[in-house]
Amino acid sequence: MIEEFKDQKEVQMIVFKLGNEEYAVPITSVQEIIMPQTTTKIPKSPHFVEGVINLRGHIIPIIDGRKKFQMEVISKISNETRIMVLEIIGLVVDAVSEVIHLQTAEIEPPPVDVGEDSDFLLGVGKFQNRLLILLNLKNFLDIDEASSLKNLTKVVESINQAKETQLEQVETSPKKVK
Repeated sequence: MIEEFKDQKEVQMIVFKLGNEEYAVPITSVQEIIMPQTTTKIPKSPHFVEGVINLRGHIIPIIDGRKKFQMEVISKISNETRIMVLEIIGLVVDAVSEVIHLQTAEIEPPPVDVGEDSDFLLGVGKFQNRLLILLNLKNFLDIDEASSLKNLTKVVESINQAKETQLEQVETSPKKVK
């Protein structure tokens, strides 16, 4: 059994697709699921970062799941493409398919030979004759990636604050009367 779920009989997960594979994350990690939006590109960001969006006043970095997992990238989004807002990032996925109740007894640790870069794998869940790759969002980004995204967010917030200050100055400046 996975240490993360040791005190639970089942865990509620959101299942999503990237390519032909199915992944799942705990429902408590998902703030919301939104339609794709136009992103603001940020220079020198990691290759898998599409840009940032302003979601109700919060700057959210958007990560392309296919790029992050080194899968074939498709340039055209479909009607099923979604952004899953996960704690501090938005993850672009091909589709969000369902919410499930996964029995913790049906969760196996990741295979031993997955490699060093597999800290983001929580395990493999067996659900209705399907295998689901369970993601550990605490380790989804390595330290350098997380730091880079935090810096991107700070830069965009600084730019937005500067724009707001300029607008306020324009709105409060005395108007010339003829």
